[in-house]
Formats: sequence, structure tokens, C-alpha cells
Amino acid sequence: MSAIAFQDYPDYESLSEAASEHLLTLVQCKPDAVICVATGATPLLTYQRFVDKVKAYGIDISGVTFVKLDEWVGLAPDNPATCEVFLQQHLLKPLGVAPERYIAFASDKADQHECNRVTRDIAARGGLDLCVLGIGKNGHLGLNEPDDWLEPGCHITSLDERTRMHDMLRAAGTSVEQGITLGLQDMLAAKDVLLLVAGEGKQQAFSAMKEGKVSTKVPASFLWLHPKTSCLYCTM
Repeated sequence: MSAIAFQDYPDYESLSEAASEHLLTLVQCKPDAVICVATGATPLLTYQRFVDKVKAYGIDISGVTFVKLDEWVGLAPDNPATCEVFLQQHLLKPLGVAPERYIAFASDKADQHECNRVTRDIAARGGLDLCVLGIGKNGHLGLNEPDDWLEPGCHITSLDERTRMHDMLRAAGTSVEQGITLGLQDMLAAKDVLLLVAGEGKQQAFSAMKEGKVSTKVPASFLWLHPKTSCLYCTM
């Protein structure tokens, strides 16, 4: 039996609708949920619809903690390319999330101490209830890049050439060489994983991941080791 439940959707809108319902169900069932959130074009509409539903239904999310999955290293926190700006704009501010309910890396002071702090803060909350992920064009999860070996925990990473061309960086006209990210061990420790796959240029990586073979060259393939992963994808 597959450890990953694959669900094919006809378009990005229906995928995002289903993903937002996944988030909504969690916060309704567990008001103190700890949710790790990815950034970028793929989860954008999911977050927008989730925010709209929380407001429309009057759901109290004051006990929910959000965790930033990863961040570019060396950028000012207010740089439009940062994951910080993305999350503040599309999720945290619209929901009115209190600072104490947000665990995040600082882009301008990323080091091992920052990794240790985030790891401790997540553990203090009882671990991740849900990890929302996307797959990179090179098969990465978070900023765990394809390599001969992978660091299991939260760490600083050197970015793959394809990742350095990420749409978030190009749109802001900036570039970085490193990132800071939760490790695969952190993701696999989450009680539930929601993998969203949409957008151009990901077909090769997604096909490799779907083969069911675990390889450090395709970090997303490690989700086969997780007992409860749902993969929502648009037909590609």
C-alpha cells in the first residue's frame, strides 16, 4: 500500500480549493495546531482561500502556530524576495497571527544558532502537526537540495543553480548563494504532510519522485518514508 496518497486535479484552482479545505479541517479539529508553511506560487491560492474561509466562518485561529519552512540567507527581512515578506503578506497579517504564534528563521542573521533556536521552538510546541510542502524543479523539499548526502536536521545549505534562479529571486532582481531550511528529518516527523505540485518545469522531478525509490538526488522522494502524506497535483 502506498505511503503517499496521490490526488490528481484538473487545474490549479481545484487543487488550491482542496488544499485550503485540508488546512481548514485541521484548525477546526485542532485549535492549537502547529503548521509548517512553504512559500511560492504553488501554495499562494491555497493560503488566500484558507484566509477567506477562516474569516467567512469566524474560525478562531489564535491558538495555531505557523512555522516558516525555509528562507534565503543574507537578504534584509523586508526584501520582497524573502519568504518572510511572502508569508506576512499572504497569510500572517491577513489572519492577524500574533508574533508569539510564529516561528521563523531570520534571513539576515542565519547561522547554526538560528537553526538550533527554531528546532527548540518547534519541539516546545509539541512538534509539527502539518507540513505544507511544494516540490522544486530540481526535486528539492524546502531548501534541501539534491546531493550525494543530505543533512537530516535544520541547516544552512548551498543552493543548486536552478534554485538560485527561483521566481521569487528573479522577480525581485536579486540573487543568493545559500538558504536556511528545516531538514528532511523535521518534515518526516510531522504528523501529516501535504505536498502540492503545480506549475511549469516540475514534471521531470515529480515523475522521478513518483517512482517510489528514495534518493538523495531527489529529496522529495523521502516522503515515501512518511506514513501520512497527501500529494495534490495538477495534471502535467
